[in-house]
Amino acid sequence: MNISSMFSPAAILARLQAKPAANAAAPATPPDQTTGPARVDTAARQKDEMAALKKERDAYDTQRHNEIRKREKEFEQTHGRKYGQEGDPPLAYQMALPVNERGYQPFVSADQQKQIDAITDKYRYQENFAPMWEELTAMGLNTDQLVKSAKYFISMDGRMATREEATKGIDIKV
Repeated sequence: MNISSMFSPAAILARLQAKPAANAAAPATPPDQTTGPARVDTAARQKDEMAALKKERDAYDTQRHNEIRKREKEFEQTHGRKYGQEGDPPLAYQMALPVNERGYQPFVSADQQKQIDAITDKYRYQENFAPMWEELTAMGLNTDQLVKSAKYFISMDGRMATREEATKGIDIKV
């Protein structure tokens, strides 16, 4: 047997097809797919994951808005006037997230938002925000870190998209 016949396409295919039949009863399907109606499409899975994340975030936002309304009532009871005049201390901070050229900003999950709110609430009545930003950065919650780590993005009209869709054709820091 010469060396060229050992590496011919036919010889290589013959060796590949002659694998031992340890799993002869098992069907030859790729490991990430199943047959029939149980097959899960990745797009449908992403859509379901996005819907669950959005629902969880909406529930947290509702809780947070209720907390802010409670703080407004406490302020009104304490000071005898409505909140919102110049010089009033902030009831809560809202961190601005960068938006790319296509109008998408990183989607912050409810868990991340809880951490952000807990950290920013600690610094609510302080004037120096440098320690707050240091703590946010240490926890991976700085705005630049959120942009780099976001799996999903949200458009200005509230539509969620995958990272690939939101950043298509855009040169962003990844």
